[in-house]
Amino acid sequence: MDRRERVLSFIGLVAFLAVALVVWLPGSLRTALGDMEWPFYDWHLGASARTKPLTLAESPVVLVTMEDETPVTLWTEGPTLWQEELYVDPVYPLPRFFHADLLRQLDRAGAKAIGFDILFTEKHEVDTDFAKALKSHQGTLAATRSELRTDGTKEFLPLSPALMPGLTPASIDLQYSLGRSVRHLDCLDQEVPQLGVALAAAGTGQLSLPPQLTGGHFRWGMLDLPIVAGLGDSAALIRYSGPKGTFPHISYEDILLSAEPPHELKGKLVLVGRYSQFEELQMTPLGEMSEVEILANIAYMTAMNRGLRTTESWSLWVGLVMTVAFLWLVWRFALAPALLAPLVLGAAWIFGAHVAFLRTGVWWESATPLTMLSLAVMLATPYEVLRTHRAFKTQVSVAAARSAVSGRGMQLGTREVYVTVVFCDIRGFTSFCETHSADEVETMLQAYFEAGDRSAKRFGSELDKFMGDAILLYFFELPKQEPGAVRAIRWAWEMQRAADTIGIKIGAGIASGVAREGFIGTAGRMQRTVIGDVVNLASRLQEATKALPASILLSEGSFSQLGDYIRAEPLGEITVRGKQMPVPVFRPEPAPGE
Repeated sequence: MDRRERVLSFIGLVAFLAVALVVWLPGSLRTALGDMEWPFYDWHLGASARTKPLTLAESPVVLVTMEDETPVTLWTEGPTLWQEELYVDPVYPLPRFFHADLLRQLDRAGAKAIGFDILFTEKHEVDTDFAKALKSHQGTLAATRSELRTDGTKEFLPLSPALMPGLTPASIDLQYSLGRSVRHLDCLDQEVPQLGVALAAAGTGQLSLPPQLTGGHFRWGMLDLPIVAGLGDSAALIRYSGPKGTFPHISYEDILLSAEPPHELKGKLVLVGRYSQFEELQMTPLGEMSEVEILANIAYMTAMNRGLRTTESWSLWVGLVMTVAFLWLVWRFALAPALLAPLVLGAAWIFGAHVAFLRTGVWWESATPLTMLSLAVMLATPYEVLRTHRAFKTQVSVAAARSAVSGRGMQLGTREVYVTVVFCDIRGFTSFCETHSADEVETMLQAYFEAGDRSAKRFGSELDKFMGDAILLYFFELPKQEPGAVRAIRWAWEMQRAADTIGIKIGAGIASGVAREGFIGTAGRMQRTVIGDVVNLASRLQEATKALPASILLSEGSFSQLGDYIRAEPLGEITVRGKQMPVPVFRPEPAPGE
């Protein structure tokens, strides 16, 4: 497999794993991934929200609010009949004849559609007047909630039988997501429609038409809400227009106590509901809101066809593209410089998605692509550690490479060890270079070094340095293995056989003794090696092989380790450069090639 194929294989494998981990996440982790998306949604929505309230002229949706002081105001300022006969205790819930009068006022004002965020599920003795008023304004909506049956199915509370002919029940169930925040609608295809959506449908005169789910959209006549499949088969995002107080509102009592109908509500979608500081507020991406305000946002979004579109099907592709781009950079430039890429790619994507949301109303998901990019970083890190280790091993010893990528890293300092050092050199290398081309010299050296490396690994060592045509390596004393000097001699014999195959001759000096092993140099540039008299002696013995009838020479320290493993004959004492006293030398028997 060539380098290009390895690149493609690596990128393809890691990209596949990143996609697979996202696609085949267990249910709980997929939910967690979905929850990670909500902060981005909240940020986009908060940046696109209105900062000024809608005026009556601008907003198709108006709130008629029943505030904390409404019951008392109606009791104190209303007709005496209300106080004496019909409204003895000025508290909530209000008598339904008030709603009847309100409905008549709104009808005279020309309100296009009316929805009550009030439960009319209990039968009252004074329902008659309200029922009569409802006959004059067919299609009025009233709130209902669902309850769970014992079998786990949902059942909506029925409206009061006396009011059923004139009221259309509509759900005010709210769906909660991360942080108990209301961000989306669910079950749009249920038999009881959602109140905000139904109010918009009533405003277009299409409340009687059956809604449809088709092509990833919820359609009700001319109304169109994009479906978000990740939230459910019939779920849609709520696009809030602004924070609390965005929609215009008129107080309930002002309409009831006025002799004239509120003509400014002509053609408006009117929502009637509680607007009280004692009412439980719901958390939304734009802060706390009352239930009726959330319904107003839903009605406004639906009536204006401002539903949010998402790009769920594209999120994996976006993540895949960013993952492949990052992995290519890792392969091309290594992990450290490539780590800047996820930050740049992630920041660029988040900013681009935010701009797209603000300008087009399309929500490009961010959590999935960023998760895939993070997974790619996690998967690429161990690969990069292995690649770095492998690269180090081609430049330095295995032990040095392990130290470099370990937690401690490389630190200056040495330790005392007993070691066998070997110097090996090619005989007549200068003459060989004179009579052969540079390519031939390179080929020969490559074969020579590779033979030395293979043999060193077989006998528990590794090549430490290349010095022109010379090789330095050393053998530590290892448990359950032959002494270092014995393994060094066996290495030298294998090198002699390899040299014969290559067509060259070699000489090797072997010395054993105490040395210092570790990292030497400076804090900015260091190398792992051995230093000491034994190293110098091995080098001098290698030089001495040129004058003595032996291609392998041993020091006295190495000879003392041989025991019954290998026999060696003494060659007497010789004087070596740098030593004041002669040193005894030995030749192993048999010496292959001699």
